[in-house]
Amino acid sequence: MDSTAIASVSISVVALTQFAKWGGVPDKYGPMLVMVLSCLGLAFWGYSKGTFERTVAFDYFAAWVLITTSAAGVFGFTRAAAEAITKTSPPPAGAAGSSSTVKTNG
Repeated sequence: MDSTAIASVSISVVALTQFAKWGGVPDKYGPMLVMVLSCLGLAFWGYSKGTFERTVAFDYFAAWVLITTSAAGVFGFTRAAAEAITKTSPPPAGAAGSSSTVKTNG
């Protein structure tokens, strides 16, 4: 897969990602949506060229990574991923950390 093909797939996936963002897809779904759209865009390109072969498998993987990182910036990948990671909720009852820490003087 040459750079022109990667660029044209990236442009399409970036546009689809922007449409999804405008459509109201929540930030927490952004990283997964970007990866799926990148995979679909790349698969559609490969299907249209008829080049699904073992000998180009790594080319497709490298292209998927490039396409995903291009679209990730549009959706705010870092911000969306950080929100999902830093979202906290209390642990279930009886689990480690469910009791508050109390400091005693003594």
